[in-house]
Amino acid sequence: MSREKPDAGTRFLEAVAYPFHEPVTAYLIDAILVAGCCLGVTYRHKKADHFGRFADGHRIRTSDVKRAEQQGSFWVLYTESGSVYVVVTFHSEGGEQSLQTFLRLRQTGIHPTSRYLQ
Repeated sequence: MSREKPDAGTRFLEAVAYPFHEPVTAYLIDAILVAGCCLGVTYRHKKADHFGRFADGHRIRTSDVKRAEQQGSFWVLYTESGSVYVVVTFHSEGGEQSLQTFLRLRQTGIHPTSRYLQ
């Protein structure tokens, strides 16, 4: 008997209830890591405002991801700007693979973009 993956709504509720090690900046749906940052759809972003910035359901491009670690069944991304993003779901076309590529590159010593270029 195969075990079905829970849908994004169920995973989101599980993520919100999970006791992460640090305060969460936002939760990401359909996440994919590209060129050192993460692209996804944001929910419950701490900087959401009445002008619609960082509103639920909006696409986001994070600053460079410095580190990724698994907490429970979730991946947590720590960014250059100090944000903490919880990946609720990965993009169906290469999202999980993009994380594995990111982790592999970090092990080889390749790091995100330098803050300053010479």
